[in-house]
Amino acid sequence: MAEIKIKNASVHFPVYNDSILSLRMAFLGLMGNKKVRPPLKPVKALKSINLHLKDGDRIGLIGLNGAGKSTLLRLMAGIYKPTSGFVERRGKVGTLFDLYLGMDEEAPGYENIFIAGTILGLSPDQISAATNEIIEFSELGEAIYRPLKTYSMGMRVRLAFSVATSIHSEIMLVDEIIGVGDIKFLKKAGERIERVVSDARVFVLASHAEFVLKDFCRTGVVMEEGNIIFTGPIDEAINFYNERNLPGGV
Repeated sequence: MAEIKIKNASVHFPVYNDSILSLRMAFLGLMGNKKVRPPLKPVKALKSINLHLKDGDRIGLIGLNGAGKSTLLRLMAGIYKPTSGFVERRGKVGTLFDLYLGMDEEAPGYENIFIAGTILGLSPDQISAATNEIIEFSELGEAIYRPLKTYSMGMRVRLAFSVATSIHSEIMLVDEIIGVGDIKFLKKAGERIERVVSDARVFVLASHAEFVLKDFCRTGVVMEEGNIIFTGPIDEAINFYNERNLPGGV
């Protein structure tokens, strides 16, 4: 069984309140013997979130930029810890957001498969077993032995996407589905995502694209200023969001 329980969870990020850092304070900080820093002012990214995801859930996170969608995904993944409340996870978690995390510009694509796989939690044996399939799917050919710094943006995305989607995860968290190359490869990527969604017991996607949300999600969660303001069938959630934010769209 796969499951995520979020109970009264908030996430606050401490930041310096630059508005009160006067020129005099800055000068004193540079000239004096002790450091002068402005007080911290927390940014409340998520506010008392309650959500229970379980087997079979296909959730779309909907909201304006800055609404808290990405922060909520990272809270679910365990990347962020709640400032208050708690999060419980049951099942292996896979993510599709920080695709290039940890990749080495000087290393060839082949070595970056092992770097990315390790960061994603795979063992050396698991990476070795998946390497040929990753190379074949990425369609990089002999370029897989060239340094990453020689790759175009499309080639980088294809490699990272191929590694990230080679993993079987009971819980899959996705922050947008991005273009990954030409039309032919984009079709392959779409089919791959469909497989990832069908394999996962719990799937959560944050996106601004209505057609993507409708294709992959059954339930919509609308967010605004760090709060969940609506939960319901995906079509109803999209309509709620559009009515609230016209003349824009998702």
